[in-house]
Amino acid sequence: MILFTICRILFYAFNTVFFPEISFDHALHLMSGGIKFDIVAVFYVNILFIFLMCVPFTFKYRKGYQKFLDYLFVITNSIAIMANCMDFIYYRFTIKRTTWSILKEFSHQDNMGSLFGGFIFRYWYVAVIWILLVLSLVQITRILKVKERENLPVWAFFLIHSVLMGIIVELFIGGVRGGFAHSIRPITLSNAGEYVKKPKEMFIVLNTPFCIFKTMRRSDYERVNYFPGLKEAGQVFSPMHQPDSIQLPFKPKNVVILIWESFGKEMVGTYNRDLENGTYKGYTPFIDSLMQHSRVNWYSFANGAKSIEAIPSVLTSIPGIKEPFVTMRYTDNKLPSLPAILESKGYSTSFFHGAPNGSMGFQAFVNLIGVQKYYGKNEYNNDADYDGIWGIWDEEFLQYWAKTMNTFKEPFMSTLFTVSSHDPYKVPERYKGKFPTGPLPVYETMGYTDNALRAFFAKAKTMPWFKNTIFVITADHAATFAHYPKYQTSVGNFSIPILFYAPGDSTMIGRDTTTLVQQIDIMPSVLGYLHYDKPYFAFGKNIFKNPPLNFAVNYDGVYQWFNGPYILQFDGKKTVGLYNYQKDNLLKNNLKDKLPAIQGPMELQVKAFVQQYTNRMLDDKLTVTP
Repeated sequence: MILFTICRILFYAFNTVFFPEISFDHALHLMSGGIKFDIVAVFYVNILFIFLMCVPFTFKYRKGYQKFLDYLFVITNSIAIMANCMDFIYYRFTIKRTTWSILKEFSHQDNMGSLFGGFIFRYWYVAVIWILLVLSLVQITRILKVKERENLPVWAFFLIHSVLMGIIVELFIGGVRGGFAHSIRPITLSNAGEYVKKPKEMFIVLNTPFCIFKTMRRSDYERVNYFPGLKEAGQVFSPMHQPDSIQLPFKPKNVVILIWESFGKEMVGTYNRDLENGTYKGYTPFIDSLMQHSRVNWYSFANGAKSIEAIPSVLTSIPGIKEPFVTMRYTDNKLPSLPAILESKGYSTSFFHGAPNGSMGFQAFVNLIGVQKYYGKNEYNNDADYDGIWGIWDEEFLQYWAKTMNTFKEPFMSTLFTVSSHDPYKVPERYKGKFPTGPLPVYETMGYTDNALRAFFAKAKTMPWFKNTIFVITADHAATFAHYPKYQTSVGNFSIPILFYAPGDSTMIGRDTTTLVQQIDIMPSVLGYLHYDKPYFAFGKNIFKNPPLNFAVNYDGVYQWFNGPYILQFDGKKTVGLYNYQKDNLLKNNLKDKLPAIQGPMELQVKAFVQQYTNRMLDDKLTVTP
C-alpha cells in the first residue's frame, strides 16, 4: 500500500502540467481517496498469495513453501508496480490510465520487443525507479518472516485457521467491493469521481492495475464507419441541438426530477386498461391521478436495464449501450450535463439518494457532471428511518427532500432517486397489509412509494416554489420480473412511465400517442421547455418541438431502434428483427425484409446513431465544441 501511494505521488509529479491549480489540501484529498482503489488493486494482485498464505494446513510453515510465496509476492507485485510506473510517462500520450483495451491493442504489435526496449532506453529513470521499488519488495520478504507454527493439535490448528481464513475471505470481499454495505455495488473507475473537482483528476485517484482489472471483462467500443465521417452520419442523426430561430425568453422555472426504482409501466393502471378483461387497476393510484394533470407520452422507454444506466440517461442524455456508461473508461470525457447547463443560468443543483453515501457510485458520478450538493443517508442523519438494507424509507426521505428544497434559493434543480421498491421488497411495519400485494412482491412496495409520492406532493403544494416548477417523474428501469406477457418482451422490458407535470401550465396536460419519449429525451425536453438559448449536445430529442426523428433506442443483446410504431433490431451488421410493436405487442410477427420502405431508413438511422455514439465516445467529442 505504501508503494502504491509512492507511485501515485510520482505519477502526479511527472504529470503536474496536466493537473493545474490543485491546492495542497485538495491533493491530500485525492491521495486519501486513492487508498480505497489501492486496496482493491493490492487484493486482486495478491489474491493467490493471500489464499496460499491462509489455507488451514500445517505445510504452509515449511521453508520451501514460504520461499515460493516470497517469489510469488515479489513477482506479482513487481508487475503491478511496473504498470503504475509505465503510466508516469505513457499517460502523456493517452491522457488516461492504461486499461485492458490498450493492452489488447499492443498485443497485435509485432515489434513489442523493440517498442518496450525503446521505452526503457528513452525513459531510463523510470526503469531505475521501478528497480528501487522492486528492491524494497525483496527487502520486505527478508524482514517479515513467518514464525514457527503454534504447538497445537492438528485438529485445533485446522479449526482455528479455518475460522481465520473465513474472516480473511470476508475482509477480502469487502475490500475488493469497496465496502461492506449491502447497497454498495462493486467499485468501478467512475467511483473516483467522488473525490475530484475536474474529471481528469480521477487518474490521480486511480491506479493502473485497478484500471486494467476493472476493464478486463468490459466490452470496449470499436470504431465504426457506416458513413464516411460524423458529418455524413449527422445528416441522418445528429446529437447537436441549436436554439430556435425565434428565441423566446428563458423561463427560470425550478426543475425537479424523481427517478423511481423499478417503476415499470406494468404497475400503472392507466396504461393497462386492456388487462384482466378491463378490470386491472394497477398499484399506483396517485400516479394515475397525476397523469390526468400531466404531459404523458403513451410510448415511453428506458435506455438501459440497470439503475446505474439511468442517471447518465436522465441527466446527461447519454444512454447505456452494450455496457453501463459509468463502468466504462469514458467517464472522464467532457460530458453534457443538465445540472451544469442550468448552473450557467444561475441554478443551484442537488441530488438526493437515501442510501448510504457512495452507494451505487451515484455520488461520484453526479459530482463529475457538476451537481453542487449531494444529500444521502449521512445528511439525513436519522438511522431510525433506515430500512436496514438499502437506505432511508421513501416516505421519510421524500418529506426530507421537500423540506430541504424549501431552503433553496430559486431557481433550483434537484433530482431524487428512490430506494424502497427494491429486493427484498419490504414496507414499514405500520404499512403491512395496507397496499395490494398482487402476483409479484414488488407490487406492494410500488403502492408504498406511490403513497409516499402522494404525501410529497401534498407537502410540496404548500411551498412557495411549487407553482414555479416543472416536475419529471420516471423510472431507472422497468421491474426485473414482469407478470403480464406484453411486459416480458424486448419492448416491454424497457417500458417505463415518463411524466412531465407543470402545475398551472395547461399546455403541459394531455396524452401524446404519437411522439416517442425516452430517458435521454428528458434533458433536451426540459431545456426546450425552459427556452434555453444556446447550442448543446444531447443524444436525445426535445419532444416539445416536433422532433425531426421520432425515435427511441436501447440495447438488449442487439441495438433496438424505435421509430414510430416500429422497432428494428440490429446486431451491428444486419437487421435481425422488425416488428410493429404497437399492434403486435408480443412481437410474434417478424417483418424483417417484408417492409423495405420502413426497414431501409431505420437501418440508416440506427447506423448513424451507433457511429455518432461510438466514435464520439472514443474521441472525447460529447460536447458542441470541437
